[in-house]
Amino acid sequence: MQRLLAAILAITCLFVLSLAAGGDPTLRGSPASMERQHSEAVRRDLTFVETPAELDDLVKRGKLVPVAAGEDYQLASVSHPFAQPEVRAFIERISYGYHRACGEPLTVTSLTRPQTQQPGNAHVLSVHPAGMAVDFRISRADKCRDWLESELLTLEREDVLDITRERHPPHYHVAVFPAAYTAWAARQPPLKRTPLPEPVTTTAAVAAPAAAAPAPAAAPRPPAPPVVRSHARMARNTDGGAGSILSYVLIGGVSLLAATLLMTMLRRMRRPTV
Repeated sequence: MQRLLAAILAITCLFVLSLAAGGDPTLRGSPASMERQHSEAVRRDLTFVETPAELDDLVKRGKLVPVAAGEDYQLASVSHPFAQPEVRAFIERISYGYHRACGEPLTVTSLTRPQTQQPGNAHVLSVHPAGMAVDFRISRADKCRDWLESELLTLEREDVLDITRERHPPHYHVAVFPAAYTAWAARQPPLKRTPLPEPVTTTAAVAAPAAAAPAPAAAPRPPAPPVVRSHARMARNTDGGAGSILSYVLIGGVSLLAATLLMTMLRRMRRPTV
């Protein structure tokens, strides 16, 4: 019986360790994901630009490419619309499917940021200065959020990017792994331009007589400010950080305590009576 309990304890510990080591991709980041992003940029020998002048030099040498708004995506308060070529290719492909799936263009809120223009709460391992990251605005439409999150998680399972849904301010942060994404994209069919879905209209607009004059367009919402990543905030909002590790430790501790109590009870049961 003691051997059986020891085997159960060992299996429990292995299960807990496997949970702590990994699992299905989620939208919540962790310190480990930041380290992974940074190490990938270093391994690719990407330049972390310090100043706008250094950024301009990389653009002139073709190391960073311009990212201009197109049919399927728009830019909002992007201070430096440049990125690694693979990041631009990723934006073009993901926004193509996004626009056709939910009827609105994808909004890019941040791309390359020089170190001198990083906010004070930016993560020290941020890959925005390397041009390897892009931030997307979170849509108010359920179907748009569901589609984008599903696609991003699928690509994370393919190990071509790292996705985090940030809450302060709300946005999706995506770090694209250049070599892995290029290899993945080479296996995909080329994009085919298909008709876009009709934009969503209000009930009043649908019920209005056809001969009525169109109502004036509503004033556009002001663009959101550039988004940044905060290590402290990320640690509070992610299930892959210290909170999850603590929960795994607690599970292991409870399992160990239960096994110890069972072994103690068995020893007492085996003592001879007097």
